[in-house]
Amino acid sequence: MADKKIRVALLVDEFFGGAGTAFGGYGFLARRYVCKYIPCDDIQIDVLLKRGTDKQHAEKHHIDDVDVYYLPADHVYMTKFFREQNYDLYLSIELVNPCADIITKDPDLGKKRLVLWIQDPRPQYEWDEINTVKLFPERSYYHQPTYDLVNRMAHKNQVTFISQAKYLDPKAIDLYGLSRWQPITYLPNPVDIDENFDVKTYKKKDMIIFLGRIESVKRGWLFCEIAKRMPQYEFYVLGKTTREKEKNSAIMDRYTNIPNLHFAGHVDGAEKEQFLKDAKILVNTSIHEALPVSFLEALSYGTLLVSNRNPDDLTSRFGVWTGDVLGDGFDKLDLYVDGINRLMTDEKLRMDLSIQATEYIRAVHNVPKFVRDLRATIYENARKS
Repeated sequence: MADKKIRVALLVDEFFGGAGTAFGGYGFLARRYVCKYIPCDDIQIDVLLKRGTDKQHAEKHHIDDVDVYYLPADHVYMTKFFREQNYDLYLSIELVNPCADIITKDPDLGKKRLVLWIQDPRPQYEWDEINTVKLFPERSYYHQPTYDLVNRMAHKNQVTFISQAKYLDPKAIDLYGLSRWQPITYLPNPVDIDENFDVKTYKKKDMIIFLGRIESVKRGWLFCEIAKRMPQYEFYVLGKTTREKEKNSAIMDRYTNIPNLHFAGHVDGAEKEQFLKDAKILVNTSIHEALPVSFLEALSYGTLLVSNRNPDDLTSRFGVWTGDVLGDGFDKLDLYVDGINRLMTDEKLRMDLSIQATEYIRAVHNVPKFVRDLRATIYENARKS
């Protein structure tokens, strides 16, 4: 353990609505887990978002007992900020481009270590798949200078790689140009587990949910088309548009008159938990996913998965994996419908898988294990700095 408090700069470009940011998965992980559970007598965490609009001064927010900063826009004053803060260590949730840009202004970057938590590495071949969507294409943020920065730091032995899902490791190796022998430690994302919830006795409803932002890569229109084909079940869209709102809304507005399809908007806290408890199935139609927290949250309540994505084999293990569905996806709707029917009409299968899912989440994705492992990683890297 360090003799003084370790000052960690958490690099992420959103903070789940905090400081006016979007409600994305990285921000959720940063705000609801890293900043909530990791700070202690030995560890202080500040959140660095990106450059702000003020050239000379950092814009500081205090949110959930954590300092959150938009950094000065001018690189001279940004350098001054880093000199004054003198962080011991950087922790990044993936490494988004705005944050890669700002840390290069730290004059002591060559002496600092980066703990890079692999969440959703996207090599060009992943973008090639994403770009098969034509209805509303996703804007690419592929940025080679960011990946080159990680590569340079890795070659100087300044980076410790941890990963939320084992199947992401080869993608990270490709994206950052790493050796195939690069050590990557498995550190799964955590989930707050309701210890009072018993899937064996809880009476779920004939409810099917979509949980996530409404945007091109999620292909929410497929969920709506599935609802249209299955009027015997209630379908709920839990999420709202944040980026390119007009284009997303124009597509989703076509489905507002389907009687069994309900748009709940952004849900959080007890309201979201109630949906997760009540639903029997979470449907994910994304053209691309890493291992979304929504999968883990659903499984923690015994809510099974139907998806074309199969991260670490969780969908095929605790639900129905449709196989790959590229493009706009309309030609593969039957795969989702068949998967939903299989789980909804075989109660013994559904219950068996639900019990196994809750047991798995409690063993692998619990918060105490996450706190122990991430704090240990921070202590170890602080000693090396």
